[in-house]
Amino acid sequence: MVKQKIKWLLFHEPVDLFIRTAKDFQTHLDELTNNKYEIEILTISDYQDKYLDGIMCDPFTELKEGRVQVSQIYADTVGEASDFYALSMPYLFESHEHAARVFEGDVGKKLFDHLYERTGVRGLAYTYSGGYRCTASNTPIRNVEDFGGKTFQRSTNPILASMIDLMKAIKVSNIGSERVEADVIQTTYPRYHADASKSQTYVADTKHSMYLTSILLNDHFMNSLSKEDQAHFYEAALRASRTERTRSIAEGEEIKNSKEIQKGLGIQEVIKWSDDEIEKLRTLLSPLYAQYENFFSFDILNEIKKLKKSN
Repeated sequence: MVKQKIKWLLFHEPVDLFIRTAKDFQTHLDELTNNKYEIEILTISDYQDKYLDGIMCDPFTELKEGRVQVSQIYADTVGEASDFYALSMPYLFESHEHAARVFEGDVGKKLFDHLYERTGVRGLAYTYSGGYRCTASNTPIRNVEDFGGKTFQRSTNPILASMIDLMKAIKVSNIGSERVEADVIQTTYPRYHADASKSQTYVADTKHSMYLTSILLNDHFMNSLSKEDQAHFYEAALRASRTERTRSIAEGEEIKNSKEIQKGLGIQEVIKWSDDEIEKLRTLLSPLYAQYENFFSFDILNEIKKLKKSN
């Protein structure tokens, strides 16, 4: 049997985090389909050199237009599907178990339906890029007040911009020619070495939101599959996503609690905020829920809240 070839385009750094998810997906898909598909895992540079004569591309466009079949992309970057911004709301998820109930239930399905309606791209499963966010900075951030007056890197995500304003920090762009090195960025422990500059050696364990990614599939390719194989792709993605989230959590804890690993990454100090200080930040950022109450296409924030175990 001749295997059907699929291109999986890696969108982000650090590459190893995303390569292992693609390989894990391949393992599950092989098991489910009796080795029917062969996945070519490509970094952006490899893809551009091999298929585009070195011309730069937008990975989401390549996926949308079917030149690649699969990718794993940050939820924040799919701006056309604005409901995904909800997932970056501060202190939205009570726990990783709460997040899993959101991703694998009706809310997760509604988000992927929204993605399909806006972009024509299929969502398969939700993954982490390290789990809970922390901040990296060039001076210690030991409390909420320490954010005041610091430059804080923002992206196109409007919720992050509003959050920075409430912290009384100064927004600076990380987009194109406007890119400016900031005093503070948000990242995760497994992503620290990909996100932080050499001067951002202090990490504050703020846990203010989650860094999320999604495994996405080209719609035309999905429609070319049998119903049975469509189910296999969803199942392989679900299995791979659960493994990836578990690994991300474990790696984050390992980095957070190992001085030796921190030193190897260039982290001078991990500042573990007290429960009281985290509650101060949670309270400071709480007005965002009223501000963005009507921003999304459905009542996603309350639907996520209802899935908390305490409810």
